[in-house]
Amino acid sequence: MDTRRKIQFYINPKSSLGEAYADSHTDEPPQGERGRLWKAAMLSGFALERIDPRLPFLLSELLSENTTAEEVLQVIQAVSPKSMTTHPNAEAEREGEPLEPTKNDTLDETRSNAKGMFGSS
Repeated sequence: MDTRRKIQFYINPKSSLGEAYADSHTDEPPQGERGRLWKAAMLSGFALERIDPRLPFLLSELLSENTTAEEVLQVIQAVSPKSMTTHPNAEAEREGEPLEPTKNDTLDETRSNAKGMFGSS
């Protein structure tokens, strides 16, 4: 019994910069590699969702020809749990922090991250 599942969707390059980027890079890989790339891109989005359900959406909106790796990492760090680290000196930076943040601390941090990413209104 075949357990494969076909997944098909449209991208509209006029709807967002991320979709325009995907559209412009769709034909770059050789024919046999395109399916592997598209599958890897989709699975990578699910992997990011494991960190935080907002990440695939935030990163797809950030994506453009000018998006840098640093910008991507900033978004990931902004929504990632404090227990995740991306650089070796992070442990030394966290020594003064309490082990368990309170609910208000977490809410304040989330608001601060959102303001940093999207600006204050």
